[in-house]
Amino acid sequence: MEKTSILKPFLGTIFIYLTFLYLYLFDHLTGMDFALLLLLLTVTNIVFIFVTFKLKALRRAFLFSALLTFILFNYEFSTFILDETESIVLFYQPSEEVVPNTGVYVLGVGSAELGKGATLHFYNDADRFENVTATNIIRYRSKNEAIFELLSLKKNPVEDMRSSVQHYLSDTNIEINEFLNREDLDGNSAGLALVLSSILHEKKETNNLGIGVTGAINKRGKVREIGHVKEKIQTAARDGHTHVIVPHGNLKEALKAKKDFNLGIEIVGVNSVEEALGVIESWNSPSN
Repeated sequence: MEKTSILKPFLGTIFIYLTFLYLYLFDHLTGMDFALLLLLLTVTNIVFIFVTFKLKALRRAFLFSALLTFILFNYEFSTFILDETESIVLFYQPSEEVVPNTGVYVLGVGSAELGKGATLHFYNDADRFENVTATNIIRYRSKNEAIFELLSLKKNPVEDMRSSVQHYLSDTNIEINEFLNREDLDGNSAGLALVLSSILHEKKETNNLGIGVTGAINKRGKVREIGHVKEKIQTAARDGHTHVIVPHGNLKEALKAKKDFNLGIEIVGVNSVEEALGVIESWNSPSN
């Protein structure tokens, strides 16, 4: 039997899986539909193992196909659970000066996943920034990130921030350690603000401004992009911060938010901790 004909069941299985995945990601299938179709594909391959019992090579091909679909089914099984998430609410979270008297404020955004029919009520409706409809692409990305973290293929964002900040600073103060050990932390976007706070505190440099800061860092102090920049710029303006530092990669989005909401704030994008310190120094210079 030709090698190409033996490969057909395996290649066909991959093609069918990718078709199912495409239909799921673009909301033509629910997570339950996706999982059930993968289960059906697994069962079909198992049936063909017995149908082709006397054709050893072809039977082996269907055996590999069945094994592949079984692995894929187990990997994608949890998609049906994510069907319950209907929307994600982004809401105002007050900025925080982690280290007192440094004038550096962590900009954060609250978020909550809502199931079907659920609502989130606010005393002040201005606290609600946005209701994001949960598409299957959003659900699938969330599922993959959780699995990768579980398998240690991707570092947890909070753990990543904790290790990067502690490595860069070598020694952190009590306030930063307490912040890093909070149980309600989510994400790594406070990294730059924490490092700047510690450096300004240790060097006893004067910062007379209330500066809103957001941005993740790596262990070498390079600043990385973060999410929900539009909402963080709104938070900065609402909390009275006239100066904001963001990752350079998020600068375009931040300036668009400034324009869209007609905000009277100054925004600068930076690529490193050193660059951010230079910006703070220039803002505090007598000539500015």
